[in-house]
Amino acid sequence: MKKMFFALLLIATVSQAQYRLRYDKLFMEAGIGLAVPLSNVSPSGENTPISLVHGQGALRYMFSENVGVMGTLSYDQFGYLKSDQKMAGLELCYNLGNLLELSRNTGGQFGLLVHGGASAGVMASRFNNRDNIAALVLGARPYIAINEKVSFFADLTYKSTFQQSMYYSGDLPGKALTGSQLGLTFGFMVALGQNRFHADSAY
Repeated sequence: MKKMFFALLLIATVSQAQYRLRYDKLFMEAGIGLAVPLSNVSPSGENTPISLVHGQGALRYMFSENVGVMGTLSYDQFGYLKSDQKMAGLELCYNLGNLLELSRNTGGQFGLLVHGGASAGVMASRFNNRDNIAALVLGARPYIAINEKVSFFADLTYKSTFQQSMYYSGDLPGKALTGSQLGLTFGFMVALGQNRFHADSAY
């Protein structure tokens, strides 16, 4: 009798665990916005070029309700010389909203993701050659659920670039620089899958 009881208890526990895992873990994300260089803008430091052409896309996979990984692609165009920056990156994500119980207290309506990692790419201007660059990235992303699959987000990301041999204005410095920029992106996240819930709402 005891064995049967424990067997039923084990089955119930496993079934409950499986039920908790029945949520979508893969997300597709896309957004547009602007990016503002914070350092090494131009040789004189004046005429701050703002990237009015800014876009990014990503695929995010959540290992659990809290932790995941994200692959990103981004494009920015700066200044009167139209220097552009194209980068691809890999970042870790953490659902800070769950820790703060933001999702639970709002019924999954609001959430907050934080992310950080590294990216690599090229920077070029209309008159200068392309330059290979690398960057460290750190950001925060509050979001609001529109429906069970789609959420609207606003992302604020800080990016520090290394071995940058070009000012954001497109001018050449003659030496390697360490640049920095702040990006603001608005866009949508879509959960891919057929489950009713997804990792961002499975609190």
